[in-house]
Amino acid sequence: MAIYTRTGDAGTTALFSGQRVSKTHPRVEAYGTLDELNSALSLCACAVRSPEARALLEKIELQIFWFCAELASESETPSPKQRYISTEEIDALEQAIDAAMAKIDSVHSFILPGRCEAAARLHFARTLARRAERRLVELNEQINVRQVLLRYINRLSDCLFALARFEDNLEHQQKIIHEVTTRYRAATQTHPAKDDPMSLSFHELHQLAKAALTRAGEIGIPVVISVVDAHGIEMLTWRMPDALLVSSSLAPKKAWTAVAMKSATHELSDAVQPGRALYGLDAHMEGKVVTFGGGFPLWRDNNILGGLGVSGGSVEQDMDIAQTAIAAINMGKKQ
Repeated sequence: MAIYTRTGDAGTTALFSGQRVSKTHPRVEAYGTLDELNSALSLCACAVRSPEARALLEKIELQIFWFCAELASESETPSPKQRYISTEEIDALEQAIDAAMAKIDSVHSFILPGRCEAAARLHFARTLARRAERRLVELNEQINVRQVLLRYINRLSDCLFALARFEDNLEHQQKIIHEVTTRYRAATQTHPAKDDPMSLSFHELHQLAKAALTRAGEIGIPVVISVVDAHGIEMLTWRMPDALLVSSSLAPKKAWTAVAMKSATHELSDAVQPGRALYGLDAHMEGKVVTFGGGFPLWRDNNILGGLGVSGGSVEQDMDIAQTAIAAINMGKKQ
């Protein structure tokens, strides 16, 4: 079936009612600009690093379809069967704005539009949203446009600005990580360190953290992970966005306990009960010892190299994440 109809060759197009109007009609200009915006949003969704931002952009693309459909209708109110923009969609945009801006530093001046590709695309989409808003205001001078639509398009440009700033911040963090890693590798190549079989290598530490974060992401649980060496000295602690604040304290304690007691923390639960051998240990240690799951000792050839602590989900989820990470570096139990 041919996609061309030849009906628009004379410079007119049809609204949903069947009425033909000029392709320069304010109604067509408005939903045509929204169509441009939607194409730009698709490019943004392909470029952003954040999975949450990508999911939000895909929802907005669908909402822009509803928006265009409403503008292409001569009715000033959507029909009951029609999907349409409501205050619920505006609330979602405002929540996304607040979430993004809470994770970055405040600015009090104009900024250049984007230091990375994803941010630049989002800023470009933002300018299209502003143009669509101007077209909508022009259309509103001729017909009554629902005020919710005007509020939505205004809030959308703010949301795209916030997402652009957030993507710039993510890119900046990645550059810092890359620079630190590059310098570290250069230093170790210049002054190569001798492998110590009785301690975790940088590669093992990196793989341990990566595997834990990947598993946490798969099950949708933001956690804090902590690794200590065989002396209980903290080597690494990483907090995922939105992880519970208390987890920043619990994860290192779980790792320390696993080393101090040379045992997984969940295995201590029964031992500290009344009448058992370690009753009162947790109280005696003033909260430094943790006796619920999520902490594991790291063994190699029956030598303890350190401890891993994970906190943020249920006990079962913390244990699952920790065990997945340990399996990734082939750290077995004591034989």
